[in-house]
Amino acid sequence: MKLNRDKAGSGPAPLAGLGRQGALNGSRMTHDARPDTEPQAPNSAAPMSPVLPFLKQRIVLKIPSDISILDRVLEYINEHLLELGIAGPDDTEILVALDEAIVNAIKHGNKNDPKKKVKIVAEMNARGARFTIRDEGPGFSREGVADPTDPVRLLMPCGRGLLLINHIMDHVTHNDTGNEIRMVLRSRCCKPPRRSRSNGNSHQA
Repeated sequence: MKLNRDKAGSGPAPLAGLGRQGALNGSRMTHDARPDTEPQAPNSAAPMSPVLPFLKQRIVLKIPSDISILDRVLEYINEHLLELGIAGPDDTEILVALDEAIVNAIKHGNKNDPKKKVKIVAEMNARGARFTIRDEGPGFSREGVADPTDPVRLLMPCGRGLLLINHIMDHVTHNDTGNEIRMVLRSRCCKPPRRSRSNGNSHQA
């Protein structure tokens, strides 16, 4: 699944050369999965079903502030969400929330400075996933973000990304500094499926 972007200079990036243990444009990637034997069909949970209750995966990405590689990051994470049954092929809004959080870190946290990094940690098991995204910026005050649902602010873009993230994820918190967001998502097998939303491809922080 790919996300269409309206941001200047960004767009879908080719997935060629992105392996499970591969490097991502100079980014640091680690992958810790147990058991060591992985299924040959990455998007099918059936071969893994006997071991799903015992499987834990932890992915760590440290990427530059470059939106052009974001689609490949999301594709990589999505493969593991599918493997563990946390998300289905049509659960695109999960990637929308991750996209919003990472774009916020790049644009608002690191101010698009390519020398600054965004750290992405995804910890997953059969019950769900926890995502931590941290930038190298000064942070922000959550209370200082205007309510985008206020009628006088309906045409203003500020704050909509956070609203969307909180609407999609099951639990969202920030650190005291405001440069780290933590998002918890329960597996689809542990809760009723979400209703599809027509505005799922919105990309505005």
